[in-house]
Amino acid sequence: MKKVKTKKLSIKTLGFNLFAKFFGFDEGIDIANDIEVLHRRNIVIKNIIFMSNMLYTAIFFAVSLSTNSQSDWLLTVLIFPVTYVINKVLKKLIQDKEQTKQQVAMYVAAFYMFLSAILVYIKIYPQNQYLETAAYTLIYYALVVISLYQDKKLLSSSFLSMLTILTIVHFVITYNIPSQNLSIAEFLTALFTKPEFVDILVRTALFIVFYLVVYVIVSIGQQLQEERKKELIKRRQVQDDFSRIVTNLFSVVFSSSYTLLDKKHAYQVLEIATKLAEYYNISDEDKQYLNEYALVHLRYDEISNIMSQEISFDETSYQQLKEKTQLGSKIAKRLQLAQKADDIVRSHYEGSADEKFKADMNKIQPEIISQIILLADVYVTLRNAKPYKRPQNHSASIEIFSKTLTDYFDYKLQERFITYSNEIKEIFNGL
Repeated sequence: MKKVKTKKLSIKTLGFNLFAKFFGFDEGIDIANDIEVLHRRNIVIKNIIFMSNMLYTAIFFAVSLSTNSQSDWLLTVLIFPVTYVINKVLKKLIQDKEQTKQQVAMYVAAFYMFLSAILVYIKIYPQNQYLETAAYTLIYYALVVISLYQDKKLLSSSFLSMLTILTIVHFVITYNIPSQNLSIAEFLTALFTKPEFVDILVRTALFIVFYLVVYVIVSIGQQLQEERKKELIKRRQVQDDFSRIVTNLFSVVFSSSYTLLDKKHAYQVLEIATKLAEYYNISDEDKQYLNEYALVHLRYDEISNIMSQEISFDETSYQQLKEKTQLGSKIAKRLQLAQKADDIVRSHYEGSADEKFKADMNKIQPEIISQIILLADVYVTLRNAKPYKRPQNHSASIEIFSKTLTDYFDYKLQERFITYSNEIKEIFNGL
């Protein structure tokens, strides 16, 4: 059952991906770039035109079967080279992302859509009135396809051209009024009394109403697209500003914390913190987080391109910026913890650790995992040489911790550290 469900899901995903590839208007483009948007729309409309030509072929094939006329079969066969030529012309126009060529391709596609729909109607109606409704619907279909460009100017000009040609078609093809051999005066006299005129009037009115509805939809869509574009531009401006702020912040943090990025010191802290975590009996999940967090500040090279401003972020790399910013935040927090350890030890040697200092220190990352790393860092700092102190042996370090540094740590953690201090010494000496 689960395999069947997974298979259905994969088929659905495949179908969605294929549809997005051939008919997705936002597929792989920057919506703030007008040329890219028009280029993608031209590609989609080109694919729709290809599908439309296949539909025309099916209609002509049905007509040819019913009439069995050589001219109809010839027209059916000729659809294929016409389809090829149209796709070739559009492909050549849109392959270069040049604004002029994209606009030309747009008007060529629009012209072909309404002209082909009208020609199909002209060809089919006199021979097969049963297909008249289907053929007439293609004219509305062409207008809808043109509206996909979300361009009011193109839609208006296409509508006026279609309305003019359609009116002529109504008189000449649909009701074949010229065949009645009436003079202009007789025609105008009889026009308003004929039922054909009412039908033409209704057809024209319906087409105008349909156009108005489509025009409103296109207007709303175009307005939403513009708002979306403006919002994206504003978002990118904020994103760029934020990126610059983060760049400057990280540069300041790392330049002032260079001494805290000692690799050997970090691995000594990790080994002792890992053992303290076992003694404190934290969960496996917390142990894994501790192992990652203890060394996260050594990954500063991964965000160096932000600090040096070597990368330009756009819509497609927004996730990359987000991930690097999150990593930078973790690195900054880890450096804060390392600085806290150094400040605590330094304050002991300088005798400046008053109650306010202790209270301020205890507000910084009081979580138990941070305390475990902090305690390991304090011990390693005591054992190693610093510009303001000489290295201490294990006994002296434990004595300093017991007398002056217990106020910074959880009582249970202090107890485990003192109890297993000899094991801690062996770990440090083995590093």
